[in-house]
Amino acid sequence: MEIRAARESELEQVVDLNCIAFNPNQHQRYWQYIKGDSSYRLQQTRVVVVNNVVVSTLRIWERRIRVGDSLVTMGGIGGVCTHPKYQGVGYASALMRQTTEYFKTDGYDIGILFTIIPEEFYEKFGWTSIPIEGFNLPINTTDTNIKETPYKIRDFNLQTDLDAVAAIYDISNAHQSGTISRTRSYWDMEPSRIRNILPTVVALQNGNPVGYLNYQIDETEVDIREVGYLPDHPNVIDSLIHHLLQVCEPEDIETIFGMFTPKHPFVERLIAEVNTKVDITTHTNMMLYAVSLPTLLRRFVVDWETKIGNSDESFPQLAVKFPIVNSQQAVLRYDGNETIQIVENDSDAIHLDLSEKDFWRLLLGDIGWEQEITDELVPDDVSTFLDLLFPKRDVIYWYPDRY
Repeated sequence: MEIRAARESELEQVVDLNCIAFNPNQHQRYWQYIKGDSSYRLQQTRVVVVNNVVVSTLRIWERRIRVGDSLVTMGGIGGVCTHPKYQGVGYASALMRQTTEYFKTDGYDIGILFTIIPEEFYEKFGWTSIPIEGFNLPINTTDTNIKETPYKIRDFNLQTDLDAVAAIYDISNAHQSGTISRTRSYWDMEPSRIRNILPTVVALQNGNPVGYLNYQIDETEVDIREVGYLPDHPNVIDSLIHHLLQVCEPEDIETIFGMFTPKHPFVERLIAEVNTKVDITTHTNMMLYAVSLPTLLRRFVVDWETKIGNSDESFPQLAVKFPIVNSQQAVLRYDGNETIQIVENDSDAIHLDLSEKDFWRLLLGDIGWEQEITDELVPDDVSTFLDLLFPKRDVIYWYPDRY
């Protein structure tokens, strides 16, 4: 048994194995995941080879993700599969273990995957699932009466609109925890197109795009995949909702749903307009892995020091010890003069009594320190310090960026 990066001569076997495992009619799709991705390298296809046969494989998707206000390098794991003839031997488990070791040598800060199988399989290797909220909204379009706004809505035009849409995405997600940093080439990659990254419609003012909506109709349901708009045009949301409801009426749509926070302004206004009770859904198939906990936390030091510098608060010297994550320890040490260090241990540090799940939620902003966490062993000044560093915020991972 060999576990390693795929060779060029083995890629056809990898594609065939994906077809066997997931969909026999998607040979071209799986080839485009390789040939159509300008960021692809052979090292990102990991394989188990037995007697010159690829029996198990997975793909690493290299991306940059926003965690809080900081960008970190992410290795996204997808397409984990084993040939049916070789299942039950432990090849996929061995491949997962080797891949996380590979993460350490190739500069990844964090691992992320979206599982379609029970989470317990990945939990064995140190992956932690976190809850991501979505919404399911029953509608009756005959009861809606939304007013027109001065924005024109039309179908997205690839030739004329893409540059503007890419810029709107960057602006509207610049401080949105959980979102992927999309390079201009990312929009053009075949895997992104396959996953329907392009908007359905754009909103125009004076002929210029200022917002967009990405949705898909499937029988009696509408899936809202993404919303973007310029911050100085918040009312464009009303025009996008008006358009959506106009589309829904002749199609006899019964439900609008999305896999992002119901606290998003678009969803809040949509709920108010259709005037029905929203069903908040929770998905736990997003899982995270800290490649090197101290290295990961050092990515946030500049942002944390900026928060301290911009605050009216002053703090004494202190040290807090994060929970053990993936068998790793890290301590945040503050010198009382706006400088933070991340070290691997400090015997005098205050231990933060958090589960691994709550650690990840705190880091992303899904929970805030003071609002969500009570720990009587943490002094008040340290709690105030942590509340400044870890504010509550909504977390979004837009569906077109999944793999």
